[in-house]
Amino acid sequence: MDWQTWIQQSLPRTENLRGGAAVWAKGAQRLTGDPLGPVMHLHDDASEIFYFVSGACRLEVGEREEHFSAGDFVLVPPGVPHNLWNAGDDDLLVFWLVAPHKADNKWRTMGISPDEMRRNVRRSRVMAGAELPSDENIHTRLVHLRAGERLEMKTQASQEAVLYIQSGQAQVRVGRLSGVLGAHEFVHVPAGTGFSVDASDAEATLLLFRCPGTQARLKE
Repeated sequence: MDWQTWIQQSLPRTENLRGGAAVWAKGAQRLTGDPLGPVMHLHDDASEIFYFVSGACRLEVGEREEHFSAGDFVLVPPGVPHNLWNAGDDDLLVFWLVAPHKADNKWRTMGISPDEMRRNVRRSRVMAGAELPSDENIHTRLVHLRAGERLEMKTQASQEAVLYIQSGQAQVRVGRLSGVLGAHEFVHVPAGTGFSVDASDAEATLLLFRCPGTQARLKE
C-alpha cells in the first residue's frame, strides 16, 4: 500500500470523535502528525481503538507490553495508560479513533495511579465471524456483505459513524453523496444522516464504528 496516499484521508474532528489514518514510517521517531509522540498517556473520559493495517506494533499498556500485527484490533477503554511504538523493520500503518473528542482534555500524561497502571485493553483479530470489542463510547461491528447485499442505516440525532472498507470494494452513499470505496478507504457519517453500503458486484467486508450506536438492517 502507498501509505503516503493512504494518510491523506482524514476524518473531521467533532465533539463525538477524532481519528484517521496514521503511519510510523521505517526509521521515524513517531507516528506521522502525532503531536504527543511516544509518551505513556491515558484518556480520562474517552475510548480509543487501533486497527493495525500493516507492520508490527509494540503497545505499552500500563506495566505490560502487548504485540500486534496486521489484522489485529484493540480497544483501549477510558483510564487505561498506553503508548504505541513501531516494533518492526517496516512501516507501521494504523487506523485509530478516539471518542468522544474532548477538546479541552485530549489526554493525560501526569498523575497516573498504580491502579490505572494495572488496567488492561481488549483485543481481537479482524476475521470472519469475529466479535470486535466495543464499549459505551465506540461500538464496533465487522460486516461482511455478499455480492448483491446492502447495509442500510441512519445515525441518530446526536450520533456519528465511520465506515472503513476492510476488503473488497463497495458503492457507499452518505446522505446525498455517493461513490465507490476500496480496501482501506473510509468515510465519516454525520449525525442524523442516512447511509448505505452496496456490494453490487463482489463481496466486501467493512468495519462499522458507531459513536455510540444506530439501528441497522440488511437488504438483499
